[in-house]
Amino acid sequence: MPRRLFLRAIMAALRFLLNLPEPLLRVVAGRPVEIDGQRLATTAQVMIRVSKLAPFDYPHTNGSVERARGELNAAGVLAGSGIRARVRTTDSSCKGPGGAIPLRLYEPHGVAAPGPALVFFHGGGFVLGSIDTHDGACRYLAAEAGVRVISVDYRLAPENRFPAAVEDALAAFEHVRANSADFGADPGRIAVGGDSSGGNLAAVVAHAGARGDIPCPAFSLLLNPATDAFGTHASQELFGLGFRLDTEERDWYRDSYLVDLALCRDPRASVLYDDQLDGLPPTYVATSGFDPLRDEGEAYARRLQEAGVPVVLRRHEGLLHGFASRAGVDPDARVALQHAAGVLRAGLALTTP
Repeated sequence: MPRRLFLRAIMAALRFLLNLPEPLLRVVAGRPVEIDGQRLATTAQVMIRVSKLAPFDYPHTNGSVERARGELNAAGVLAGSGIRARVRTTDSSCKGPGGAIPLRLYEPHGVAAPGPALVFFHGGGFVLGSIDTHDGACRYLAAEAGVRVISVDYRLAPENRFPAAVEDALAAFEHVRANSADFGADPGRIAVGGDSSGGNLAAVVAHAGARGDIPCPAFSLLLNPATDAFGTHASQELFGLGFRLDTEERDWYRDSYLVDLALCRDPRASVLYDDQLDGLPPTYVATSGFDPLRDEGEAYARRLQEAGVPVVLRRHEGLLHGFASRAGVDPDARVALQHAAGVLRAGLALTTP
């Protein structure tokens, strides 16, 4: 069977299984998994079982980066296709240090202009991912939060190592801010957000704004954020094998992105080590209970709280890493993304233009 048809079959099976009634879903999932006082969601257990058959689940052993990207892009499009939202999209680009940076604007039906907006950075370990892999998540956030979303296709490693992604993220945010009218955005109510590595980039942009290097975002939306490239947190040991982001895969991402492990403590790679926290915008941090990155995300949230930054921290105890890109197939992931959209809507509505 051609690989694309195989991916379609896998995604169709997941969509069917994950929407079964709980008693039937439990039969497919097997015995409940409980670790660290948490129970893994039944949908997450089924996801783990089925995704082991999918080629995109082990990108670091896939044979080539190009192949891994192609398969993840195809899987992301299929996963996002389950989201039906009245959203209009417009593709454009902006100038970046390494050339043109592709952008995609998502406009919900009936949204006023100018209005609040979110500049979004996709996940993928700085190696994988694209506008397409998170198309469904951006559509959902735009529709549920009632804000325009501008998704950024920054440069990826290993062709473009650190700090290329950071440079593109800063350039894209500054472009949207400087040309806010073209995006229908209120320049005083533009948030940054992202998941996993994209959450890292969103936080780095917020820190640059707090320092005065660029205009400061109005809000930060961080979903399963990577905040510590170096750290040895307990969640990495607890969930480093068998929970869809194994330690070996995570190390592959890090080594592809950073040319030297000494860079792990550079605040642009690991915002957890940034000592300058004054002036950061209100921030929402969402973690997943069975995510190796859980503890570093929560450690970052605690640092912000201690510095007096307004923070909302939400742990979705039964979920896995990267729920944002699975909202089109996984009902539990959709609930988590819906919660994030509600917080984003409230955070930007309460922001003084």
